[in-house]
Amino acid sequence: MATLSLIAEPFPDWEARVHFAAAEDLANALAATAPRSCSARFLSARGTVPPEFNSPRISSEHLPMGANALPILWQSSTTARPLDGEMTHSVTPMIPLRSRAEDDGTQTTVTVPNGLAWEAPDLLTPAQARLTRSFVKRAARYADVLITTSHSTASLLQEHYGHDLPVQVIPPVAPSAFLATDESAARRERLGLPEQYLVTTANLDDYGRLQWVLDAYESDPSLPHLVVISGLDPVLHVKGSPQPGDVVAQLSAAIRERVTVVPVEDLSDVGAVISGATMLLQPQSFAGTGYTIAAALMAGVPVLHAGSTAFDEQVLDAGIAEPEAQGFITALSRLCIASSGDGTSELERLTVHAADRGRSYSWNSVAWQLWETHALI
Repeated sequence: MATLSLIAEPFPDWEARVHFAAAEDLANALAATAPRSCSARFLSARGTVPPEFNSPRISSEHLPMGANALPILWQSSTTARPLDGEMTHSVTPMIPLRSRAEDDGTQTTVTVPNGLAWEAPDLLTPAQARLTRSFVKRAARYADVLITTSHSTASLLQEHYGHDLPVQVIPPVAPSAFLATDESAARRERLGLPEQYLVTTANLDDYGRLQWVLDAYESDPSLPHLVVISGLDPVLHVKGSPQPGDVVAQLSAAIRERVTVVPVEDLSDVGAVISGATMLLQPQSFAGTGYTIAAALMAGVPVLHAGSTAFDEQVLDAGIAEPEAQGFITALSRLCIASSGDGTSELERLTVHAADRGRSYSWNSVAWQLWETHALI
């Protein structure tokens, strides 16, 4: 029986928890779509509690090392030998690789979720940025196919590692924890959220640009309540830069009662908050993997964003791009104007497009593409 081994232990960055949750969904989809006589194997670090799978086509195994040791030890090519002759996919660039003979039967696909290590390295620690570039450089040399979540990241990799680099684009799908459940309403009530609100994950630094949103609230008292999900975006690693916990302290008395900050302790809170929002606000100048936007669209929630290429690819006609602060503020106020009479507001039209766009996301589709990619290697 052919087995596709899924390295689910993610690179230790700000998205590690979300990548691990997504890996569980991907493993289930790989089992559901596995060709005849094929199965999936979920590999996590020693000491990590793996998910419980119901499918007989999934096995779960621990790697012989703890999560803290993997980034260090896997820099050595000798640690890649246990993968010889296997089909392997990694959900992040953290995978041990080495030079092999072309006919040894080994197949490796590696996901590079975003381009922050090159485009915005200050959003990673120096060690994270350096390790990411190191792992990706090796993957570009030894992996059969690199997989990215956007064409913009694919182009970035080809610019750095050669235009003939084999790259495949598979858009991100939100992990189940980021989606609505039967408990979502109760979670929103526990968090003290109103019936109508807008949501953002932005931080106060120059990359996150949460200040754009706060300035809009200062200038327009008619805007709905704002929920700031704190802890989903990377933190600027520059001395003196604002930290996520500083949001409340930065709020003026005029808008303090109109803003709720929700720290991410349970990923399921993210799904409850995003699925209940009227609109997702993403003023950031960078694009991460895209899980948050995928979650919004899968819940039929439109997006107002700052127009990065990756955001444009994901959102399409399910939102609006405004790359300048004043344009973003003006668009936010315009979108929140209620429709009059029998007319349909701009926000209502965007909500319909978001629901249509959200239906295109599927973990089974991602799994099919992975099986097909390995079949063609």
